Amino acid sequence: MRSFVAAYVAVLALLAGLGVLGGVLLYAASGPDDAAEAAADGHAYDFLSWEVEHFPRKWIYKVRHLFDERSATEEEEVLQRYFDLVTEIGGASSDERVREAEVERTAIEAEVEDIVEGRLTAVLEGQSLAIEPPLFSDLGLVFPPVDFELDAPPRVLAVSPRDRIELGQSFLLEPGLEREEFEAIEDEAELDNGPATGISTVVVGTGGVATYPAVVSASATYQHMVDTAFHEWTHQYLAFYPLGRSYFAGSDLRTLNETAANLAGTALAGEYFKRYPRMEAEPTPAPTAAPTASPGAGFDFTAEMRALRRQVEDMLALGEVTKAEALMEQKRSELAGHGYFIRKLNQAYFAFHGSYADTPGSIDPIGPKMEALLKEAGSPGSFVKLVSGITSRAELDRVLAEAAE
Repeated sequence: MRSFVAAYVAVLALLAGLGVLGGVLLYAASGPDDAAEAAADGHAYDFLSWEVEHFPRKWIYKVRHLFDERSATEEEEVLQRYFDLVTEIGGASSDERVREAEVERTAIEAEVEDIVEGRLTAVLEGQSLAIEPPLFSDLGLVFPPVDFELDAPPRVLAVSPRDRIELGQSFLLEPGLEREEFEAIEDEAELDNGPATGISTVVVGTGGVATYPAVVSASATYQHMVDTAFHEWTHQYLAFYPLGRSYFAGSDLRTLNETAANLAGTALAGEYFKRYPRMEAEPTPAPTAAPTASPGAGFDFTAEMRALRRQVEDMLALGEVTKAEALMEQKRSELAGHGYFIRKLNQAYFAFHGSYADTPGSIDPIGPKMEALLKEAGSPGSFVKLVSGITSRAELDRVLAEAAE
């Protein structure tokens, strides 16, 4: 037993190293040294410093509180207070009150993480995603162990050629950038490439990133926190299987990975809230730009975005780059009138969001096929196991056909 525990601890240390390495690869493998990378470099996300700070702190907390016991009522009270503070911070009328609320929120973050990690682990065990090591099959360990940090997640600078929609490069940027700062990064990257053979860029926010521990937004709603934590855990799990190991092998593999994690995260979150209560009043973080209208009833955002994507693809195929960009700007204004606010709608926007083939920004058939596979699998856990060995569109088709038999 002692040798097994020692090996398990060693693997946890390895996971931390892989978390750093994966982050470095995500940054380095996303594009060549050029103007876009130079524009992002001054605000690059510092994986190593983040990992050094957070990995030991999390496990020190777990050791110190190894024998703590909380009732279900006490857990709900802690969670409710945390999300009350999230709401208060978003709507506070003074900087002083924001600081006070942030101090209180930070003081209970580790406890909230511990509570939610335990619940996520129970859900994964219920989905038969625990491993049973030789001689210790009764342990039922979830691997990788669920481990996330509530923090400000990085932003992403996404880059696409102007003459087609293709995620050629992406760079993780430090959190906390003001709008003027990340728009300056976009402008610098695009200006240095010139208008004739130029690029399209957009800086977008993220809800989390699959370092180890994973980063999950500290200002997320309860629903989004759980969804994101499962999403990032799925990436960590898949890293030990063919699908995850092939993440950087091309755009198809990135899309397969992100779509699988998106669908698994949402489905596992659904199982979570079947077992555990939601908040009495689900808090909503303060938006980056306050909308002046609510999304109109009867307006199909997904259909509109996919129709626009097809129009833009057709225009770009004909070389009508300027017309395509004008159409996207026109549609962006129309969407705002329906309560859907997109700061910048361009080729890079579609390229980035297209990697998540189950979202409105994608017309990739990987999305519907993955959704069909999830349905055929019968459970989120079975779905995760089925997709873990897929490394191509053809294999997705084969696995889906077999599951449907």
